[in-house]
Amino acid sequence: MTIDDSDIDDTSFRGVMESLNLDQSTFKNYSTSTFQNLSFSELSQIKTDIESQLNLLFELLKSKYGADMDTPLTIDGFPRDDIDVVTIRLIRIKIIRLRNDDKLILNLLEAKMQEEFERRKAEGGNEEVEEQERRAVYNIPYALVKEVVSGGPAFKSGLKEGDQVILFDGRIHASNHNRLLNLVDIVKSKKGDEIEVDIKRNEERLKIILVPTDDWDGQGLLGCRLIPI
Repeated sequence: MTIDDSDIDDTSFRGVMESLNLDQSTFKNYSTSTFQNLSFSELSQIKTDIESQLNLLFELLKSKYGADMDTPLTIDGFPRDDIDVVTIRLIRIKIIRLRNDDKLILNLLEAKMQEEFERRKAEGGNEEVEEQERRAVYNIPYALVKEVVSGGPAFKSGLKEGDQVILFDGRIHASNHNRLLNLVDIVKSKKGDEIEVDIKRNEERLKIILVPTDDWDGQGLLGCRLIPI
């Protein structure tokens, strides 16, 4: 038996959600062709909705199926019989689609911000425009915290799986993280030093202090994974 992603559609996913007694209306399908016509506030709301859906799906994978996006689903080319391969695959596909929608929205948000700032600059009031730009980009989550290892630097700082990074070291935000490469550079350069991290957790903005170090029993300087949203 083989499983082809092309054979798995949204109807199957909704059937799984119904079998789990989850509200199907929580999980939405988006017509990406209409995103371009939406306002900044409308796009921001959709982004918030998508992030909520992603958090729920990641938690569902972990708590009910003991899996994540990297858990092997086959052994020697055959589907595993000790986990629910079909359901895990369905949830993963939905996550991938939502992530793609989220990336598109983030790009549109950045473009719309730039357009608005340029328009206002042309009208004068540069200081006000710069302040509005700072407030906007400093409030968009762009990285998801995953696989926080007990006893590691991230764990000790208070970071939890599912947290979303908004601001890193007071300067790395949604429009300049460069696919998280700038975060990596800061972590390496500030080994042993404090890094202030602003995160979003359950609609609440929190500030934590992270100290990258290799002086612990695990691997890496953080003891967690950061993945782009």
